Amino acid sequence: MYTLSLLIFIYIGIFIFGIVLMRIGFQTLTYTHIKQFTPKLSPMNGFVAGLILTALLQSSSASIALLITFMASVNRSLRFTISFIIGANIGTTFTAQLFVWNNLELMWFCLLVGVFLILIPLNHYLWFSTGVILFGLGVIFTALHGLENLASVVPTTRIEELIGGEQQSTLQLLFLGFALTAIIQSSTTVTGILMSFSHEGIIPLAHTYYLLLGANIGTCLTILIVSISQPFYGKITAYSHIWINVLGAIIAFPSILREPVINIAAWLTTNPEQQIVYVSILYNVLIGVIFLILLKPFSHFVTMVHKNKKGLSSS
Repeated sequence: MYTLSLLIFIYIGIFIFGIVLMRIGFQTLTYTHIKQFTPKLSPMNGFVAGLILTALLQSSSASIALLITFMASVNRSLRFTISFIIGANIGTTFTAQLFVWNNLELMWFCLLVGVFLILIPLNHYLWFSTGVILFGLGVIFTALHGLENLASVVPTTRIEELIGGEQQSTLQLLFLGFALTAIIQSSTTVTGILMSFSHEGIIPLAHTYYLLLGANIGTCLTILIVSISQPFYGKITAYSHIWINVLGAIIAFPSILREPVINIAAWLTTNPEQQIVYVSILYNVLIGVIFLILLKPFSHFVTMVHKNKKGLSSS
C-alpha cells in the first residue's frame, strides 16, 4: 500500500508539472497582449475577460491573481470584479474538458511534437510556446493514464472508506474536496484525479458533486494568500471570490438542486469522465447566472460587509 500511495503522489506531481508547463506556454504566448489588456470596466467585459483569460492561463487562481493586481491599479468597479470571477469559474472547466479527450495516440503526439517544437532552433517565441503547451498537455495525459491504471489496483474498500461509502456525509465530502484543493492548490488537479478514478465506478457521481463543491471553495485559499500584501482594492477581489464560492456551495448543496444537475449530466453522456465535466459546467453556469442576475444587490452586500472606506465603486 505504501508503494501504491507513493505512485499516486508521483503521478499527481507529474500532473501538476504538466499544468504548470501549459500555463507557462500560454503565458509566454499571450504575455504581450495580457500586459496591454485594459478593458472597460463593464460587467459583460469582466465576464468575458475572466472566461478567456482563465481558458488561456489554465487556472482560475492565476487569472484572479492577475485581476487582484489589475484592481489595485485602476478605477474601482466591484461589478466588473464579480463578473470576472464568475467568468473565471466557468473558464476553468475548459481545462477539465481537455482531460476527457486524452488517449494514448494523442498523448504521444503531444509529447513528441512538443519536444520537437521546443528543441528546433527557431527564434520566434510562437514555436517554443506551442511546443511547451503541447508537451505539457502530453505530460498531463501521461499522468491521467497512470492514475487510471492505478485506479484498477487500488483496493476498493480503501477508496470507499475515504470517499465512496454510501453512508458518507455530504458535509464530509465537501470538506474533503476543500482540503484536497487547499493542499494541492489546484481544483483542476483534484478534478483530474476524480476523473481518473471514475472509470471503475468507485466514486458515485453524487459524491463527486459534493467533492467539486468543496474544491471550488478550496481555490479561495490561494487567492486569499495572494491578496494579503495587496491594498484594499485587491483584498476586496479575494473577499468577493470567497463569497461567490461559499454562497454558491450553500445554494447548490440541497439535493433539490443536486439531482437535476446529476441527472442532466448522466442523460447527456454515459462516459464517467465527461459526466464529471458536465456536472462542473452545469454547476458553475447555474451559480454564475444567479450571481449575474443578483449582481447589483450582491455588489452592495460585499461593499457593505467589507466597509467601503476607500471609495470602492459597486457599480
